[in-house]
Amino acid sequence: MRDSSASIRQMRRQLVLIIIALIVMVGVLRFWPALTVIDRMELRTVDWRFMRRGAREPQAEIVIVHVDEASIGRIGRWPWSREVFAEIVRTLTDAGAAAIVFDIFFAERDTAAEGQRADSALVQATADSGIVYHAAFGHAPDGLAGGEVSDALAARSWSGARIMPATGLNAAATIFTIGEITPPLPELIEASRGIGFVNVVDSGDGVYRQVFPLVLHEGSLYPSLSVSVASGIFGVEPGSVVVRPGHSINLGGLRSIPIDRSGRMLVDFAGPSETFEYIAVNDLFDTAREAPEELEQQLDGAIAFVAVSAPGLYDLRASPYDTVYNGVETQANALANILEGLFLREAPGEVALLVLLLLGLVMHLGLSRLRSSGAVGFAAAIFVGYNWLALALFDRGFVIDMVAPNLLMVGAVVAALALRLSGEETEHERVRSALSRFVPGAVMDRVVADDPADLLRGHRRVISVMFADLRNFTSQSEQMDPEQTVELLNRFFFLVQETIWEFEGTLDKYMGDGLMAFWNSPLDQAEHALLAVRTAVHMQRRIQYNRAEWEYLGMPDLAVGIGISTGEAVVGYVGTGERMQYTAIGAHVNLASRLEAMTKELGRPILITESTWEQVAHATECRPLGPLEIRGFSEPVKIYEVLDLKDD
Repeated sequence: MRDSSASIRQMRRQLVLIIIALIVMVGVLRFWPALTVIDRMELRTVDWRFMRRGAREPQAEIVIVHVDEASIGRIGRWPWSREVFAEIVRTLTDAGAAAIVFDIFFAERDTAAEGQRADSALVQATADSGIVYHAAFGHAPDGLAGGEVSDALAARSWSGARIMPATGLNAAATIFTIGEITPPLPELIEASRGIGFVNVVDSGDGVYRQVFPLVLHEGSLYPSLSVSVASGIFGVEPGSVVVRPGHSINLGGLRSIPIDRSGRMLVDFAGPSETFEYIAVNDLFDTAREAPEELEQQLDGAIAFVAVSAPGLYDLRASPYDTVYNGVETQANALANILEGLFLREAPGEVALLVLLLLGLVMHLGLSRLRSSGAVGFAAAIFVGYNWLALALFDRGFVIDMVAPNLLMVGAVVAALALRLSGEETEHERVRSALSRFVPGAVMDRVVADDPADLLRGHRRVISVMFADLRNFTSQSEQMDPEQTVELLNRFFFLVQETIWEFEGTLDKYMGDGLMAFWNSPLDQAEHALLAVRTAVHMQRRIQYNRAEWEYLGMPDLAVGIGISTGEAVVGYVGTGERMQYTAIGAHVNLASRLEAMTKELGRPILITESTWEQVAHATECRPLGPLEIRGFSEPVKIYEVLDLKDD
């Protein structure tokens, strides 16, 4: 019942070709320049990995001072006077904030009647504070000419940063290039501690997972808002920044920010919306006035982002955690990653391809040398192991592909099983044809799935055996028509067989008006004794339930005696030719048969041995009947009557 050596060699050759084809197909789809279905699925697995990991407490002290509906209702309609923001700067500075970061644009002058004074107030507060960072925005270069850059903004460029040569990469292509710029007011640029761009881009599926640490404009580099703040806190000068295209941005040796081939940093989001502490502007002012010490305790040494959260005014973006996410939290998470030095590092394309090749090799070696059941188990182990590794690495800040490797593994398993099944189909059909007349369905499935020789050889194991027999049926059948007798037997056997299959028993044989069944072979069943007893109780219940119908059809009242014993037996195929039967042989088989016969003389419908009772006592209600002499056994046997199940 094994394939020939030639068939095995042919199957292995075919499997090699199929796995190579799978690697090529999956690899092409994975590394195709445009976003593919596999890429989208991979991005979803990244989101799922975030969700599985759950929120974590950010180590960096970051708070978000937000303009909410309540603040607008109290302070006045939006947009506010710049004097309000000047007061926010002064309040945060007095409370001991380490940095104040505006995720609000001040690109145009205040148009209110006293706008010039309001602008001057914000500029003065920014200059006096010395810890304020303002936001700029760069527009995509498509069809846009570069706008004039003020001298103040040009002075903030990182022209001293070094871009290292990149093998096989166009260095400029790995940094996000912008066209026109929307900068803050020139006076704010000069007064601020730093300027940063807030450009982000979705991953192609509407979810924002990445930021650009640096942007490029007319040959000059500019930092993102998060990088600008981190550089200010660390005291990093542009001349100490080293850019390795497609690899990293090194901030003066203090932090190495990983970037991909497009110059993007994958943000390690700490959690869903409001993972960072939020303070409403009106609450900020109230606390500063009523409990300044409390505010200092809350904000001392913290980085305060100032942003808008009122509905309709702030930028909504989908994140790995939420479909509605305040854009300022993306900047806050990016800054927290840099300050904490905790990044998500994506495996380079070469590593991803190497993983595919290694998985293909491992799958071929395992699938081509193991039997079907072993091959499936091997593949399942590799599948579980790889995915566990991917999740464990993610928790430690490393991102490796999940979709492409899983597609390869599943494809390899399907191909291997298809090849194996096509080669074994004829053999399996021969086995089915030979055994289908007498092997129960559960056993047939095992014969086809595994090596039939294992069952043919037989084995010893502990099983629970049941014998069931209709009481007084012989005498009753003499008063019935033959057709009625056959119909009654068929109804009875259908009922008991259905019950045995429901509790995963092996129906051994029918014997006149009785039957034999057992549990724990060929299937491993830890609670085989309880399954047998449950079957017996439910069998009696269903017979009782059907009595009214049988009486209506003019059939006699049926009573069934059931005997069950648990113990070691020899299980396997017995017989020759077409008269083989999967059965059990042993003392406990005989004992169960004797108990079934005793149910009539004792007037007890279900009898079990002590070995069975010991395994089911916790779940059944039983009555001891004492040691009794049983024909064929030298010593008295302790038996019990089963009254009912405790949990039904």
